Amino acid sequence: MTRRIAWPVVAIVTVFPILTLTSVCFAQLAMGPMLAAGQTLHGRFVEERHLKGLSSTLKSEGSFVLAPGKGLIWRIEQPIQTLTVITPAAIRQIINGSEVQHIDAARVPFIAHFYDMLNGSLIGDWSAMRHDFAVKSTGDRQAWRTVLTPLQPDDPVAGMLASIVISGGKLIDSVDINRTNGDSEHMAFLDQKVSNVPLVGEEARLLDSRPAS
Repeated sequence: MTRRIAWPVVAIVTVFPILTLTSVCFAQLAMGPMLAAGQTLHGRFVEERHLKGLSSTLKSEGSFVLAPGKGLIWRIEQPIQTLTVITPAAIRQIINGSEVQHIDAARVPFIAHFYDMLNGSLIGDWSAMRHDFAVKSTGDRQAWRTVLTPLQPDDPVAGMLASIVISGGKLIDSVDINRTNGDSEHMAFLDQKVSNVPLVGEEARLLDSRPAS
């Protein structure tokens, strides 16, 4: 049975990686070519989390797929297999093949707003992102740095962030996230490829936002 969790908990546990990758999309488009209709971005990530009061570093790694107009597949492979999918209709989290969260966008407005940021950044419409973040970019297309600073400290998700610092060249190299509680994260992006081939199989099924019949 699918468990339904209060949306502030979902915001912290499930949506934060989506906010990170949304910021990556924005920075990529600010400094490089945007994804065209029908294209997708595939890549891998390695994330290191530093939690206040904890001496050891928490490390995870996995892969992602971004598709304009369809959504995001964010797959953690280590240390535990977790799949998070965001589409215009919902956020879903799947662990070991079982769906443990399913949050409909119609029930929780901030999900729709996150999707607007994600999809808008992919197609070159940055208005949703600029509504929540002050954006400062330096450098050029070969080497650049973008800093996102939340504009609304009382926002339930963006308000948890002190800043997001994104660096890259042709594509994103890294993202550094600083939270207001003293925690921080470093995320490196690897093996990124833009594809013109339509999604098929599981990826196409996961990003199919049509209601089940």
